[in-house]
Amino acid sequence: MRLARRVTYGTLSMLLAAGVAQVDFWPLSAYKLFSGVRTDTVTATRLVATLDDGRETAVGRGTDPVLGPTQNFLPELDDADPATRQVMLTTWLEQAGLDPGAVRDLRTERVRRVVDPATLAWSETVEDVVWTGGLTAGSEL
Repeated sequence: MRLARRVTYGTLSMLLAAGVAQVDFWPLSAYKLFSGVRTDTVTATRLVATLDDGRETAVGRGTDPVLGPTQNFLPELDDADPATRQVMLTTWLEQAGLDPGAVRDLRTERVRRVVDPATLAWSETVEDVVWTGGLTAGSEL
């Protein structure tokens, strides 16, 4: 009987500790599953392209089946090796319908999005520029 209690309490304690600490190590889980905490404020990273004519455009906004799910890799762009970065940026630009040859500069920005409770409209504020550069390995600023 004591062994059963120890196993039960030990198992429950480990499951609770993994959830509180937000760690995932097999077979325990932080129970994140498919969504995060939803509040009126969201911090995200976005890719902004400056075109040769001086216009700026956010890359990957909307419900694109490729760009939407891969936006999670934007924070890793700064640490990626030049060849990987080149492939990532070229793919995102082409998928967004932009000619990579017409892009002068690129940058990733950390933005804070807040929803207005009355109008349900989102507003964005740039908090920080995370990475700036271009499509070729030697064009980083």
